[in-house]
Amino acid sequence: MRPLKILALAMALLLSVGAIAVHAMRRQDQAFAKAAALTGGDPAQGPALMVRYGCAGCHETRGVRGPGGRVGPPLNTLADRVYIGGVATNTPENLVHWIVNPKDLSPKTAMPVTGISEAEARHVAAYLLALR
Repeated sequence: MRPLKILALAMALLLSVGAIAVHAMRRQDQAFAKAAALTGGDPAQGPALMVRYGCAGCHETRGVRGPGGRVGPPLNTLADRVYIGGVATNTPENLVHWIVNPKDLSPKTAMPVTGISEAEARHVAAYLLALR
């Protein structure tokens, strides 16, 4: 194969990969903006708060460093679920309420009250709702 042909193919491949990356970044930015509008939180703060309050000890969640526990369900698709904890309709307000005080919605749940504030829970909820 000629060097120019190889160079043209390499350039086309690089442009395609770049376009895919830009599209993925736009989709993530749109998901973060939508989740922020729904919750009043900042999704970018969610992962650090989830580590700080121990969420990663029980839940596996994309983008959250930690042991990726298996006690609770994975949270990667929480935005697509109909119910939170099997008891509350999955709305942004119910999700924030659940994160702050799950026992208020389901007294026998294994999920603990962590001491997270409502403002911090809004950031976590925004992050979880942005995951798709």
